[in-house]
Amino acid sequence: MLGNTDSEGRPKYMQLARILKDKILKQEYKAEEQIPTEAELCEQYNVSRITVRQAINKLAQENLIERRQGRGTYVVHQKLRRNIAKVYSFSHDMVHLGLKPSSRMVELVVEDADPEMAEKLKLPQNNQRVTKIRRVRKANDTPILLETTFIPEYLCPDLIGKNFEKGSLYQILTEEYRLLPHHAEETYESIIMARKDAELLECGSSRPQPAFAIQRVTCLENGFPIEYTKAIGRGDLLTLAINMVADKADFQRIIGF
Repeated sequence: MLGNTDSEGRPKYMQLARILKDKILKQEYKAEEQIPTEAELCEQYNVSRITVRQAINKLAQENLIERRQGRGTYVVHQKLRRNIAKVYSFSHDMVHLGLKPSSRMVELVVEDADPEMAEKLKLPQNNQRVTKIRRVRKANDTPILLETTFIPEYLCPDLIGKNFEKGSLYQILTEEYRLLPHHAEETYESIIMARKDAELLECGSSRPQPAFAIQRVTCLENGFPIEYTKAIGRGDLLTLAINMVADKADFQRIIGF
């Protein structure tokens, strides 16, 4: 039972809104899932219909839910902001956001680098081999990125034996090879996803799927490149935001579920 106010002085409808919001963020109410009716919420939390409606209105204003005429109230895709002004680890960022990261391995091989890749990674003439790691990156089992990463073999031998479905690449680079990612250059281009990529990301291939083509070169503090990544990000779950103040800009990635 909710009190008239809680320890922070919030009225009942805000307490209820907080409870429902937590359930949404924790995926107890999943995207596109209908939440309990007003009557059910009244009975469950012993509050009035007015309190429930105020709580629902607040969540609707935050774009967490939407009313669908004649059908009820449904959870919408959450928009989660991620800072891309720093070098990031997908796994670390998902955990920080309260989500469960996972990966599905598509390909893990050692191969010869093409001339463009060799130039980006500044590969020595006598060792042009790279380890190719191709994964579907997921958050709460929802595919977000199809990511293909190339690591110089001479810097990181024996990557083939590592577990990249559960482990973090950056953690392995840092802890096992003493290579600390320091800065990166990342570019985005809007594209229409290829059918085979749409199938791997489980977003259907019956119609054109908007996406972001992402490229990133990650370097050590001295500027030496250690990683080249090409990725396809789902356009329905990934947008970009830029907050600009004077001569500064804070870049953010927004991921929705």
